Amino acid sequence: MQFFLGKRTFLIVLFGALLLMPSLANEYHIFIANLVMLYIILALGLNMLIGFAGQLAFSNAAMYGIGAYGAGLLMKHFAWPYWAAAPGGVLIAMAAGTLLALPALRMSGIYLALTTLAFAQFVWWLMTHWTSVTFGAGGFIPPPIDFSPLPVTQEIGIYYLTWVAAILLYLAAKNTMASSIGRAFVAIRDG
Repeated sequence: MQFFLGKRTFLIVLFGALLLMPSLANEYHIFIANLVMLYIILALGLNMLIGFAGQLAFSNAAMYGIGAYGAGLLMKHFAWPYWAAAPGGVLIAMAAGTLLALPALRMSGIYLALTTLAFAQFVWWLMTHWTSVTFGAGGFIPPPIDFSPLPVTQEIGIYYLTWVAAILLYLAAKNTMASSIGRAFVAIRDG
């Protein structure tokens, strides 16, 4: 790729393609692009934890699920708007992460892996069997997000929202890894 385009030109073309995709693609392709953006966000967290810090932990998807279910349940059961429920879901996931960190704080290696795997399995079991709250394995569909000031459909609005979130979280991860916290992550891995 570098032989044909410079890095800046490549990023401009990529940015333009991502910006124009909703007008060129059908709803299914936009849905797939939304999933790709969500997986990019999940991969950023895994890269920081496993790649840079060297800690083998299996709870990332569980935390992702807790945050998503938390936001969805706040929207469905308490009629919170998405713009308040999303930070609420983040806070719920942070609280669950804090509870997991209490026993896992002094663990590393196989012990950390097994503890976080057990936690992830417990979260899966809870989300599958606590049907009165989570609606079981089928899950539930939260109310649609209100994009009212913008003239976009639900899928296109979610596309731009996940796209912006993925870019912002990429920049946050990049800046974190360039900071003293990032150097501490690498020191944990190398130590």
